[in-house]
Amino acid sequence: MEEGQDFSLHGKAVVNDANLRDEYYWKLIADFIGPQTGEGLDLNQGPCKNRLMIQVGLLREDNNFPWLAITEWLKKIFPAHQSADFRCLIERGIATTLSLGIEARFVFLDSDVNFNFVGPICDSIGVERQHLLELRDFSERARSIEVTNGLIVELSNFVAREKISPVVIVSWLRNFNPEYCKSGAIQKAYKLLRSRIKKLKIYCRNYETRSHRKNAAIEKVLQSPFELVPKKLPKIFVKKRLRREDYERVTVKEEDECSEISQGEGPEARREEVGTTLQRGNADAGGEDDGKTSSSDCGESLTLLDIAMLSVQKLSSVYGGKTEACKSVSLDLLKNHYALTYKEHPAMEEFEKKVNSVRKETSLVHPVVFLNYNANYLVDLHDAVEAQIMSFEKEIILSTGVKLGRDNLPKFKNFVSLPESATSRYIHMACDILSPISPEKPNYRKHWVAFCEEKGNPSRLAVNQSNRLNNYFEAAAGLIHHHKETALFFADLLSIANDPCPNIILESVAADANDSMIQSFVCVVAIIYCKILGPYWQLLKSGGEYAFFSQFLLCLYQRFIDWSKDPSTLLAPEEDSNVFLQFPLQEKIFTGVFSFCGEWHTNRDLIRACLKRTIKVIAAVTEEHLKNFLPGGMFSQIPSTDVCLELVSCTFSVLMAEYPFGHAYPYKKKRPDKLSKNSSKSQLDSSQEDEGISGNSSDEASRSRNGSQFSQKEEQSPQARKGYRRVPEEEQEENMDRDYIIATVTRNGGPCKTQQDIEKMLLRFDGKSRLEKREGLRCEILYQKMVLNNTNPHLDHHCLNSTQMALKLKFALPRVKPGYSLVLAPRKTKLRPSGRRAAEDQAAPAAAAGLLPSGETNPDSSSTEVGITS
Repeated sequence: MEEGQDFSLHGKAVVNDANLRDEYYWKLIADFIGPQTGEGLDLNQGPCKNRLMIQVGLLREDNNFPWLAITEWLKKIFPAHQSADFRCLIERGIATTLSLGIEARFVFLDSDVNFNFVGPICDSIGVERQHLLELRDFSERARSIEVTNGLIVELSNFVAREKISPVVIVSWLRNFNPEYCKSGAIQKAYKLLRSRIKKLKIYCRNYETRSHRKNAAIEKVLQSPFELVPKKLPKIFVKKRLRREDYERVTVKEEDECSEISQGEGPEARREEVGTTLQRGNADAGGEDDGKTSSSDCGESLTLLDIAMLSVQKLSSVYGGKTEACKSVSLDLLKNHYALTYKEHPAMEEFEKKVNSVRKETSLVHPVVFLNYNANYLVDLHDAVEAQIMSFEKEIILSTGVKLGRDNLPKFKNFVSLPESATSRYIHMACDILSPISPEKPNYRKHWVAFCEEKGNPSRLAVNQSNRLNNYFEAAAGLIHHHKETALFFADLLSIANDPCPNIILESVAADANDSMIQSFVCVVAIIYCKILGPYWQLLKSGGEYAFFSQFLLCLYQRFIDWSKDPSTLLAPEEDSNVFLQFPLQEKIFTGVFSFCGEWHTNRDLIRACLKRTIKVIAAVTEEHLKNFLPGGMFSQIPSTDVCLELVSCTFSVLMAEYPFGHAYPYKKKRPDKLSKNSSKSQLDSSQEDEGISGNSSDEASRSRNGSQFSQKEEQSPQARKGYRRVPEEEQEENMDRDYIIATVTRNGGPCKTQQDIEKMLLRFDGKSRLEKREGLRCEILYQKMVLNNTNPHLDHHCLNSTQMALKLKFALPRVKPGYSLVLAPRKTKLRPSGRRAAEDQAAPAAAAGLLPSGETNPDSSSTEVGITS
């Protein structure tokens, strides 16, 4: 990128907003021009802040100081960080400052400088200076990116700054590709690598001149892959074509006729009867075509509320609690996420328009505020339940003098436990073994599914997805549903493994699984899911009307009062409907939770006492966060009949749309909670009943539709798998809608007018996935052709990846020279030829063509916020 262009603070409002030219700024100038000792800069009072680096960048830009002098000065005043890449730290710090909002910008300026920064590529996967110098294993993160020439140059520059042996590059690259240097001959591998690195650095050095810096050729070279292991070409064997004789005939094996389907009529009849108790959205969703692939096969996508809950949880840990600053930043983030989702889902636009049109007639909460209320409420509910469980565990340990689970074993006495309850530890560790997040981690998922199938109780454990807060409660329900199988399964695993060094994780989980106290507390969490959190989440994903949320919440709050008086009612399942008059989906799926309460008579009183106290705490959390929806609150009034008819299409499911930049569950078509096709007919009928009743009313509904099936691939024998061939997935059709293209280009800071604008846009893409980067560049190309009528032939070629798209865009747009040039020595001036001047005159209209349709130029960065009208 051109110096001073992509990281320029000149003329930006951030300089005055953050008061960067304060008294300390002039002290920096005085020290740079004067002694360069750092005296008077208070550098020994604490770690260096990013504000100082930004001010150094402003100092260099205001006075046109050369980078070489700036970096040498910084090495003198920071002697402990001689090998730091100061220029990259300053440039990326300026870019980050310009891209952040006001609150987040001040937080960033007050944060510490990361002197362990290696380079932008290593930083994208979280690899820092200590990882490289200490030769740590970061293979799991490294394999997520491709080894490019830019990464090789980045590692080579780090070796030069640290002044270490370059042979270590081979050890680092083995993390990116396990097949590289598999024999262990590091010296031999480096000899082959050294010449390639030398040629690459010479090539890059030739283009690092003032007139060729960061042009399209060097960009293409740096982003092209660096082949570590040569690809083996497949051997091609020519097969002779056999002549088929006329008398050969293909025999078709006759199959038995299908069994009668009269057995399936029973669930259909029951489905229609129970369907009358459901809401309109649930009944409509129940009529989907069963032949289509269910959502459980494709994985469950993250919703906007999931992202909001995760933001609240992470920010509260950063700010040391839910402070006012934390709430303000989380709300700003939610507005930005809402704006992104709003542009991807047209139904949300209609939803907001209808809500805003009737807000003068009735008190109706804005959708963003509604999601913010629920995000804070659900996060605090999780924390409150965990605090109550920890309190009960401490009381039991103090009264009995015996620790719980593994803590009572001599082997684990010296273990330092995390600040969590033993119940939470058991739920997380058991799910990591039985249904882990990543199939690459060592686990016993297949063994667990087969074991449950053998016991006649197919697995109902969902995939342990850490960024879905309600999965903690759902996992507890799954573990209690399988309370007869879990302890036996872990005991069998320990008995099978006769290693001299036993698996310490298995021993820990087995000890917790055999502790009756821990199992009782897990049952409490499971009941809260089946009775409160599960139905609440089911309501938010159903077709319930948004205008009646206060009535739904009032029903829940009244049940809190009843349950706190008599918690024994929580230990029995509902017959027809849950607290929100919906089908009790969670209770039908996890039936083993309530059988556990009936069998374990010794701990029934403990479960009841813990539930009574926990329900009171949950009621208090509900009153704290959702008091505006309870009687007497700001949004507690029931809208008139006319308003309700107008808002009939505004349902909760619209707000729970898929977040466009989230991710789904792994194990596509291999969900561990799918059950076997060979299970008993009663299990099949139950799953069919759930299928027709629940529809898409909750995220659990998609799992129940395939509740009696699990992957056929796991059941097939090796002989059967030989003939198995994966059906290729259909390619998704690209969105060519004009409004969508304009919105995407505007969101990415476009449209681009020059090659420098493309560089700025690529900088904004830093940290995003390849799919998002490719979609942004695709929309930019289409915008140039459809809106700006750019007829350059480079835009007509079909590009396969984002690198090719960026190059085509650069070829199609003019190159505008910077207004000044930074040099280390005076440059001889020459008279400009007349032909060159004429060429620049022709480039001026082309640059002017990059204006928006309205005639106004687009700013460097754009941020979309949702306005909330009170």
